[in-house]
Amino acid sequence: MSVFEPIVPPALDILRAKRGYSPGVRVGNLLLISGMLGRDSDLAIVADPEAQLVQMFDNMGLVLDEAGCGWTELVEMTAYCTHLQRDFELFMTVRKRYLGEPYPAMTMIGVAELAQPGLICELKGMAAIPG
Repeated sequence: MSVFEPIVPPALDILRAKRGYSPGVRVGNLLLISGMLGRDSDLAIVADPEAQLVQMFDNMGLVLDEAGCGWTELVEMTAYCTHLQRDFELFMTVRKRYLGEPYPAMTMIGVAELAQPGLICELKGMAAIPG
């Protein structure tokens, strides 16, 4: 018997089927969210930077929803950005559309590259599942 429950929204099942990982994992009342990217349901990278960040947050929202959470249950997030200084303000602008107070803990890290060329940010997180 597994000590965790995979959380796989239907729109992100391709990650389990083709990439071999769960978009989220529930352990007790914690939801661990894998790094989400600005890719559509066919794993195609969204080209426009703002639209890519929106897609990334939308993908994280799918995992939260599937686990019975919302953005207010997100307690920690880590962003890995290929051009942190260039994209910081855009990231924060998009983030405001999803998150308000109380804000989760957050770390932003500049990285040299992500899994595929053209990706500008990867976002992982942790949420407290209600109940």
